[in-house]
Amino acid sequence: MARKLTAGVLNGTAYQETMIVTWNGEEFEVDIRPLNNKEATEIEELLQEGVTVKGTPTLKGKMAQTLHFDSKANLRGRKRAAIKAVAYGTVDPMITEQVVENEFPPKLVDEIAERIYAITGIGNKQQVQEAVENDDDSFLQS
Repeated sequence: MARKLTAGVLNGTAYQETMIVTWNGEEFEVDIRPLNNKEATEIEELLQEGVTVKGTPTLKGKMAQTLHFDSKANLRGRKRAAIKAVAYGTVDPMITEQVVENEFPPKLVDEIAERIYAITGIGNKQQVQEAVENDDDSFLQS
């Protein structure tokens, strides 16, 4: 028999885990949590920056999709998303967006952000590339 779905069962953003990261030969612990809906939406929007999909009807009644990919804008969006995810998803209130952006090494930002994405349920950056590779009707433009 299925259990009743309640906030207490899900644990939501109350869930926390300790992640160990290595930098310059030293191990550091960082406590992280999943993002809430508002935070996750903001991060997902940034991850999609520079990617535009337009649909146009064809003569056969199907929809042809055109994908426009601005790699510079997408890179900037992904980097901003990682910085915000670490600032939002770390439990320590002293780890702010400004601290992450100015003091954390990019390798650690990416590593911590990826784990926060995973425990939040945010898709990864390979999804865009797979969509491009698997869709014969799409055209990639830089």
